Amino acid sequence: MKKILFPFVLCASLAVAQESSPNADYYQTAYKLYGTALRAQLHQIIKDHTVVSYSSLYTHYQSTDNKPNGKVWDMYSDVPGGAPAYEYSHGQKTCGSYSKEGDCYNREHSWPQSWFNSQSTPSSDLFHVYPTDGYVNNRRSNYAFGVVGVASWTSSNGSKVGASFSPGYTGTVFEPINAYKGDFARSAFYMSVRYYGEDGGWSTSSGTNKSDLLPWYSAQLLKWHLSDTVSQKELNRNDAVFGIQHNRNPFIDHPEFAAEIWNTAAAPLVAAVTAPTLQSVVVDFTRYVDSTASVTAANFTLDHGIGSPASVEWGVNSDVSKLKLNVPALEPGTTYALQIKNLKSINAVTMPDTTVTFKTPGIASVRGERTLPAGFVLGQNYPNPFNPSTTIPFSVVTERPLTLTVYDMLGRIAARPAEGVYGAGEHRVTFDASALSGGIYYYRLDSRGESSKRKMLLLK
Repeated sequence: MKKILFPFVLCASLAVAQESSPNADYYQTAYKLYGTALRAQLHQIIKDHTVVSYSSLYTHYQSTDNKPNGKVWDMYSDVPGGAPAYEYSHGQKTCGSYSKEGDCYNREHSWPQSWFNSQSTPSSDLFHVYPTDGYVNNRRSNYAFGVVGVASWTSSNGSKVGASFSPGYTGTVFEPINAYKGDFARSAFYMSVRYYGEDGGWSTSSGTNKSDLLPWYSAQLLKWHLSDTVSQKELNRNDAVFGIQHNRNPFIDHPEFAAEIWNTAAAPLVAAVTAPTLQSVVVDFTRYVDSTASVTAANFTLDHGIGSPASVEWGVNSDVSKLKLNVPALEPGTTYALQIKNLKSINAVTMPDTTVTFKTPGIASVRGERTLPAGFVLGQNYPNPFNPSTTIPFSVVTERPLTLTVYDMLGRIAARPAEGVYGAGEHRVTFDASALSGGIYYYRLDSRGESSKRKMLLLK
């Protein structure tokens, strides 16, 4: 792909937001690039890291992979919110030999060593070498990550080995639990960028061609990247590894980079919307948004009678996946709906019109409570896309009976997450779609002859 540089062109109503970020300068030369140009520039930023010895990894894990209880953070045995079958103390029970789970922990190359022919630099790169149970590590072998159809083996925390159910590949794969799928996806993205152009001695595998991700593999990892978003664990680990290797994982700091490299045909989606102050709203997208597509205040509409923002700033801290809306004073502690329409990515892929909700900081005042609509408001589910569960928000101003129904594309009822009488205020319903196939679904809120409908995307 030819390298393309995008000029920093602004519409008349736009200005570049200058907001502080701890990593603003680190990625300054990568902003506004996409495709091969972005991959190459990120490589320039994170290459030549400080290489640590393989033997030192057990010591480094005490700062990079330390659970809140002081134990080793092993993603192959951990049970988030529950009790794992076993845990390891740092420096104790490191592998030699093992015959079952819980015998010892070792250093797992999430990008298997055979894929890079055990070259020394990637062999000790902390961004993909994790502490894991030795037996599970062995069962993972050098299989690619993927969705398992029928498991031939399952670990104590639910990690699986079996025939692939991921589109485009039918061989054996290893599937970690949902809570850590994004972690491993972002590790693979890092490896593909960090060693871009330095992979002369690397091999091919079921998921890769040297440092390149095969199409089926990048597609599966992107799904996991979107469904299991960056956690506080990853943010802390990124900082810890930076203190050791003096480079960072760009896909933890900027999740939108992944789509800008491996799925430039995708339309932007809203990743998050926040109100840092009562006079500003920041919308974070999964892709860069193009200012040359005439992004103006008219592209956004707030409810509660506010309408369009006063102005829009393109590129929060030069990051053009973010837009800052400058708005009239909002009420504290209040939920708002934001309608977004007619936006495009930086390479002109049209974004579907959507509506998202956010809550302002602070405690709602009586005046703020009176701004609620007379009927009800159905918010956009989050996260969206999702797998396997998502939260559907809605609010009502008076007690009333209502029904929340999920439909498939053919209009058939797929689920009914909520039904009954709900009191005045904001409500959130968790919808578990584990039993459903991936695809587009609609959810509708009905009450006393009124209805509101939205769309959501289940990734599997």
